[in-house]
Amino acid sequence: MRTMANQNISVWEFLFGGGLLSVSLIIILIFSGIVAIVFFAQKLFALNRENQVDPYLLKNVTDLLNDGRVQSAVDFCRRDNSPESRSVEKGLSRLGRPVSEIANAMETHAQIELNKAEKNIGFLATLSGAAPMLGLLGGVLILASTFGGLSKTDTVISQNLLAADFYKALAPTVVGLVVGFLSYIFHNILVGKVDYLLMKIQYHTNEFLDIINKPA
Repeated sequence: MRTMANQNISVWEFLFGGGLLSVSLIIILIFSGIVAIVFFAQKLFALNRENQVDPYLLKNVTDLLNDGRVQSAVDFCRRDNSPESRSVEKGLSRLGRPVSEIANAMETHAQIELNKAEKNIGFLATLSGAAPMLGLLGGVLILASTFGGLSKTDTVISQNLLAADFYKALAPTVVGLVVGFLSYIFHNILVGKVDYLLMKIQYHTNEFLDIINKPA
């Protein structure tokens, strides 16, 4: 008879020693976690790149407008090619029209930039809730299967062996919680980056409107 004293369950056995259902769920959860990590890294890199803007963008645009070089200001924004400069470029393309129309065009463009920045981030929010529930469901099903098997046999089962089976049945729940926690953290980090990007776009929009609405 094995006892808990001499029964050391390795990490590999803990993860992949619980039967077909447990292994299948764990593979799905681990794969989902890997996808979440890759997506987070790519999205974080893209948002960090988008958050890089020429600190003298508005000053240079103002100087060019004061010199009457509107097209040069547009070209400067295109070269910078950041969400803020694209928003300013949208305003420059509407010069000569009412300020309210320019503001609406820039706000619409800001919403487009926001939607692009937020694209697919909801996947992490969904995974942060779905992974723990899937892991918990797997653990419950495995325990139910274990109790169902015990109810159909008259064999006396060692308490230590039963505890080991329960221990391995918790593997999907543990993996699901880890994947869900990481996804939750990743989602919040990306949302913070998107909010910061939106704040900068709004700042540049308001400053640009002040520039073109300044009394001569």
